[in-house]
Amino acid sequence: MSDPESYVKFSAQASDRARVYQAGRDLYINGDGSPLVPPVVIPLNRLGSDAGDFFGRDEEIEELLAQLRPASEDGLVLVLSGLGGIGKTKLATRAVRLALEGDSFPGGAIYVDLRGYETNSDLRVYPYQIYSPALKALGVNEIDPIPENQGPQFHAELGRRAIDGLPVLIFLDNVSDPEQVLSLIPSSATHRVVVTSRNAIAPLLPGATNLRLDVLPHDDAVALIEAKAKRKFPSSDLAELASLCDRLPLALSIVGAVLASDSDLSAAELAHELTKEEERLEGLQHEDVAVRAAFQRSYARLSEFNARAFRALALNPGADISIDSAALLLDAQPLKAKRALRHLLNSHLLESGNAPGRWMMHDLVRLYAREQAERIDSQETRHAAQVRLLDYFARRSSHATGWINQQPERQPAEGFPNRAFAMEWFATEASNLVASVRVAVNLGENDITTDLAVSIVGYLDNVADYASCLSVLFLGIEAGKRSGNQLSVAASYNNLGIVYTSMRNFREAVRWLNKAVALFRSLGDRDEEARSLVNLSGALRMLVGIEASMEPLQRAMQLRGEDSEDAGFALTNLGISLRESGRFQEAETVLRRALEMHVRKGSRNAEASTLTHLGTAIMQAAQQERSARRLQEAVHYLQGALTAYRDVRDISGEAMALVNYGNAVFLSSGKEKALEAYQSALKIFRDTEDRHGQGLATGAIGMALATCEDIDSARPLLDEALRLLAPFHEPDKKRMMAERLKSLG
Repeated sequence: MSDPESYVKFSAQASDRARVYQAGRDLYINGDGSPLVPPVVIPLNRLGSDAGDFFGRDEEIEELLAQLRPASEDGLVLVLSGLGGIGKTKLATRAVRLALEGDSFPGGAIYVDLRGYETNSDLRVYPYQIYSPALKALGVNEIDPIPENQGPQFHAELGRRAIDGLPVLIFLDNVSDPEQVLSLIPSSATHRVVVTSRNAIAPLLPGATNLRLDVLPHDDAVALIEAKAKRKFPSSDLAELASLCDRLPLALSIVGAVLASDSDLSAAELAHELTKEEERLEGLQHEDVAVRAAFQRSYARLSEFNARAFRALALNPGADISIDSAALLLDAQPLKAKRALRHLLNSHLLESGNAPGRWMMHDLVRLYAREQAERIDSQETRHAAQVRLLDYFARRSSHATGWINQQPERQPAEGFPNRAFAMEWFATEASNLVASVRVAVNLGENDITTDLAVSIVGYLDNVADYASCLSVLFLGIEAGKRSGNQLSVAASYNNLGIVYTSMRNFREAVRWLNKAVALFRSLGDRDEEARSLVNLSGALRMLVGIEASMEPLQRAMQLRGEDSEDAGFALTNLGISLRESGRFQEAETVLRRALEMHVRKGSRNAEASTLTHLGTAIMQAAQQERSARRLQEAVHYLQGALTAYRDVRDISGEAMALVNYGNAVFLSSGKEKALEAYQSALKIFRDTEDRHGQGLATGAIGMALATCEDIDSARPLLDEALRLLAPFHEPDKKRMMAERLKSLG
């Protein structure tokens, strides 16, 4: 507990410009004679009502009330911390008002505004200014006129009330510095102290626990706007406003007040006004209340380096950032960057990200940081910082993507020790990488744009983020054309074909793959031409049929030779064609050769595909041969395919392998494990909005249940599967399902 006698002396509390003197009872002046603004110290029962002006925070209220009980074993100091405008004072006021309704503090309750974030430091309040008015607010009439004696008198009074079983509640609002409150903390755990702060000061206060506030939930954010506006609006318009405010209570209150002040203004019109990021903070202001001003009070307290770090973080292309990325933006050592990030976190200008070592900014804080960066840092400085980060992303993603279909021989500085690390990095940085392509375009960095577009699309395709795939590839094509990098343009054409194939838009896939083949041929790149021909073969097989796929496949094998290092891709496609034409034994032979090549090269994604088709070919042959042993062999290969797909995060491939695995398991060992595999596949297909896959998985479940004579469950599933597959060219599967459905009656 704090020593009641260790309150801060007057001279230590004075600003750098003046000492503070007591000119009369409870009146303080600076050394130049100008009066200080007296502290606000009032009994809590005089705080205004918050009826109709408070929404949500039920869990936080419950936690606060539990800790405010005098009999509670929790610490006597409770700190509510959070970003400026997050609603700390509102929440604390609501909680203490509820606590007082239960008559939990018969010793009295007082509120003090410490004004810790005023830009004029002379306005900040310290203990020596509070003792006398606090004693008055607690009903003490005889106060020692000597300032040095008022602190001991304050604590003696709290001590007497503790002995008499009269708990006191002290609410200290807007505290920026532990020194503002240390001397006010009672020595007895009978009492309770509530502190609000934009800084993480709880560890510096004895017996303190911390509650860090986040933004409001969506429904409460919408309700707050409507309550402030005092009229009804379409819920979708309010939801958009809440999103533009990023659910920050101060911003929500402001837009509500703006709507209330202008009866002709609709929520949709106001949302349109706030759409432009560069003008949003300007719009989040009403009368003398502004979001920008709330952030400014926290920013003004930062050191020069921490302020530079704050501005630099606004240059990050995505929503969250790693320590390494922050160090690149700052052009500083990671440890120094980490310390700056930690300070910004403690100042609530930064939040912890969704993974360890990740950090993120509230949307409106990021807009404020960007404003400050544009105002203070030169364009050259900002450009250089962004290029450092984007170039790092391009190099690192190039190495990470190598782990998808090869075993990288070199380990560059930005490399990864193994495939798992590479895939996890992709998963963590994916949103930043996609956003980086657009930033690189805006900066005119064409080479970085093309490098990023080509290197990240393999991972994005695997996780079925097709919208991002198309976006970055078209940007990469335009950048490649501007820089005259025809090889990168051709690579983007090829990748577009792969993505459109994954999307089952085979006509577009064939169009772009033909462009890739032609451009690679004109550039004399035989290896890449062969790769594009293999991809073209696959798209043609699914669009037209097996015969159409053979000609480009043969050309690819002529360019490479059947025994070349990359021949495995062509052999896999040949094996697929042989399997789909019913030549299972020939398919098995070819697919085994392809598998050996993929394993030798470390082509894990191709290995997964080859294992799937090899297992499926063996399963189909086993059905003809009625061989239980061969069915078990098929299950083994399909299990290997699932492991390989998961290694490279290829979720669509995993889902298709699950369907085939379920088929093999159903034939070999029964219903339960098969249904589990089908359901897992169906979940993936639903998550990725793949209607074709949903149709296949639903149909597989229906066929399995029908075979087990669970007719009531099978019939609606087969109906649903046929509806889902209606737009797709799947004549054999649809015929089988229709026949089975008809047989069910």
